[in-house]
Amino acid sequence: MLFMVGAAFVLYGVVMPILPYAGARAEAEITTVRRELGDRQDPLANRYSWSVGYEFALPDGTVVHGNTKVIGSSYSAGIAKGPAVAHYLPALPWVNALERDTRPDMGKAVVVAAGALLCFVAVKGPSLTSRRRSRSPRGSVP
Repeated sequence: MLFMVGAAFVLYGVVMPILPYAGARAEAEITTVRRELGDRQDPLANRYSWSVGYEFALPDGTVVHGNTKVIGSSYSAGIAKGPAVAHYLPALPWVNALERDTRPDMGKAVVVAAGALLCFVAVKGPSLTSRRRSRSPRGSVP
């Protein structure tokens, strides 16, 4: 289970930045921008989570819906309703993101590193713990 979570983190951190190169581009429409819950309790005051919904049409006419989260102020998400650009994988159109979410950044690098660490612990963890248990207790004579 731990390995699967780590693999999902690695996939997310790798796929999002390569969507503009390996995927297709579509003209999207941001349909909803909604503030969620209350203040985020960040060190910076008046920071809120915003949910952004968008949709775009595939070449065959199928409409695909997507959503993302942004952090904004108490009065603005920093993103407005209207036209936007979305990138998606043609074989898996539900793997999509707005163009602003596909830019490489430190957050995605941290997600990849955390996922790789989880995968490593999942694979090597049992052998490390079994070696510790097989040692004889301190002070005992073989």
